Amino acid sequence: MSESIKLYGRNTVEQNREALKKATWQSEEEKNLVESMQAQFGVDIRDAKQFPVMESGFSFKKMKQKLAEADSLGSFPQVLRAGVQASVNAMYETVPTTFEDWAHVINSGRIEELYAPIQGLGFLSAVGENELYPETGAAGLDIKLRNRKYGVMFPVSKELLEDDQTGQFQKLSGLMGQYAKQVLEVLCYGKLASVSGMKYANLEVPQSETQPSTEASYPWSTSLTGGGATRPASYGALTQSNIQAAFIALMNQKNLLGLKMAVQPDRLIISPKYNFDLSVLLHSAYYPSGAASAGQVGGAFAVNPIQGIADKTVSRFMFNYDGTVDGSTSAWYLVDSKAPWFVCQVREAAAVEVENPTSGRSFDSDVIRFKVRLRANADHIDPRFAFQGNNGSA
Repeated sequence: MSESIKLYGRNTVEQNREALKKATWQSEEEKNLVESMQAQFGVDIRDAKQFPVMESGFSFKKMKQKLAEADSLGSFPQVLRAGVQASVNAMYETVPTTFEDWAHVINSGRIEELYAPIQGLGFLSAVGENELYPETGAAGLDIKLRNRKYGVMFPVSKELLEDDQTGQFQKLSGLMGQYAKQVLEVLCYGKLASVSGMKYANLEVPQSETQPSTEASYPWSTSLTGGGATRPASYGALTQSNIQAAFIALMNQKNLLGLKMAVQPDRLIISPKYNFDLSVLLHSAYYPSGAASAGQVGGAFAVNPIQGIADKTVSRFMFNYDGTVDGSTSAWYLVDSKAPWFVCQVREAAAVEVENPTSGRSFDSDVIRFKVRLRANADHIDPRFAFQGNNGSA
């Protein structure tokens, strides 16, 4: 039986970023490439000083000449691939993304990962003298999430590759790393929304693949098994009262057994539409929604009850209720970012392959084709740690 990944404890943004950094060189193909280059040429392609592909003026032609063993045409493809892989990985690590703020990043080691989030035990009860202790069972979920493959082919002329004086090729190859990282961002925000017809550019994102058979609506529901809820009866705009209602709902969240969960909401996820409004709501010293009459809650000069109550994450890749990526969507979420309720699993971060320049189309037309491949997936594991205040429809 395959081993399940048990999600306990609480993750941090630093742990997520470390996991993503580790994923850049963890695939077998990339490990073999690193070892081969070290053995054959004495160069560690992960070292920016030994293999400065991101520096202006870097030339694959000069690098080939510098490495004496690479003078033979048969060795050039390996040096070329190593350079592109280093360029892609360097850009991958520097691309700014926001899903690390709230998703739990997992370094995947197989085609499909199993997750076993525990919902809890039955609650304790009073036991009289000489009475038997009541037995209780554990409630949990059994979830599988298969890695999906994403990729693109990029052709470049041999002349541009060898004689590029502007760094154009380095920029283009770096874009492959940037887009590979952004695939994770799109996947996370798409699966977070989980609506039909989600698409960004050429990338189609399916709805949640982890819906339990016991749930009629998932992940956003007003009546989950056990009495929990992850959305209000009616969606509403991002206002002080709606944020407070979302906090109250999560603080009273129930698990499969109907017991209250230790959810500690600490982050609001929004599109750029609400960036400035949320800054006012979270950082005003005084009541931010207009003062009530004197002597009432929220009266003149009343303190702001939600000041500093949560951090914010702003993403340009927020999905709207109609499946589009809309930077002006009114969708917003309140989540417990420390709990591992949503995973982004990465099998291969951005693996590069190069077509042999001495055969096929490369030989016929002096066009060298590069292929970048990403294997990953993202999805809900236990949405009870999140609350969808609005899906963009209100």
